[in-house]
Amino acid sequence: MQHPKKRFAKMDRLERVLVDDIKSMARLLDAPARARNPSKLSRSWRAVVVSHSALRTLVKDILRDTSDPRVVSPGGRRAIRDLNSAAKDMKNQLREWAGINRLIEEQMHPEARPLFADPIVTGAAPDVMDHISALFIDALHKVANPQEFTQSPEAEDAGLHRDIPLPMAQFSAMLWAAYRLCLAQRKPHALRFLDVGSGGGTKVLAAQTCFETCHGLEYEEGTVAFGTKLLETLGAQACSLIQGDAFSYSDYASYDAIYFYRPLKSTEHMIDLEARIFAQVDPGTILMVPGGLLTPEHEEAGVQHVSGHVYVTGMDETEAQALHAAARDIGTAIPDYSRQPLSEPSLWDPLLEVSRRNGHSV
Repeated sequence: MQHPKKRFAKMDRLERVLVDDIKSMARLLDAPARARNPSKLSRSWRAVVVSHSALRTLVKDILRDTSDPRVVSPGGRRAIRDLNSAAKDMKNQLREWAGINRLIEEQMHPEARPLFADPIVTGAAPDVMDHISALFIDALHKVANPQEFTQSPEAEDAGLHRDIPLPMAQFSAMLWAAYRLCLAQRKPHALRFLDVGSGGGTKVLAAQTCFETCHGLEYEEGTVAFGTKLLETLGAQACSLIQGDAFSYSDYASYDAIYFYRPLKSTEHMIDLEARIFAQVDPGTILMVPGGLLTPEHEEAGVQHVSGHVYVTGMDETEAQALHAAARDIGTAIPDYSRQPLSEPSLWDPLLEVSRRNGHSV
């Protein structure tokens, strides 16, 4: 058998070739779908296929040659065991190939999909699981808002609504659309979500499926205390509640998506609150507003309707339409930041990361 050091060196060289090819492919994919060059993508992916095949063949040969404990080599039995172990580790990484191949095929031949599903097409009758999910969501809302039917005198005087539990199906559809719109803007930072008038934080908890940092702004101190305890109990480290007045809050610009559902009873006061948010946020901020904005002619404030009850700030109509088109090209995978990420690094990480930014996952 060839000396283990030579086999190690060859495996290392082929791994470096594959890693370089993977990084090149990731760079080509890290662009809007309509800006990618199909010919360059095809050539780059072919290079990955070839380098992967070469490394896989070598690993297979090494495992075959080192699996027999009676095999000896110039490097000794320990060198053979080390080589066998390294080959097994590489085999474990290479076995992700089928999923990676499907992932890339999806992005080489992207399919535009609407931000909101057509209810006529997807309007199947709720099944038992739908009813069970609704039951648990309602129970969670009650746990997070034990004072649901009472308010402090201060909240009453301020004209605040009690927490209005928008059905989670409606919220999730808006959240999904907002996430894809954020991805379409190729933002270089971790995405942040804010619920204005969050109550006990059930929507904040749900938002961590798509956003890496999720905050809720709530006026009632008692509600914040109950909601915070629940989030801590559930281990929702990305989620937190902030006690404060929406009119004195000055950090709206920190968020990529902002959700609010009539936290104020007065239409006039809601229009004032919308104006405060409009004035603070950065261009490209996504607003999720069930029922729609109340500000008349909000386009004059640079806020454009995108789809459903989702809006974008700081854009004219043409820019908003272009963003909508780009978001339709974003994949429909959900990152689900509520799950613990895999701790082990992989040679596929560059492709997995850029694919996540494109809305795709294994």
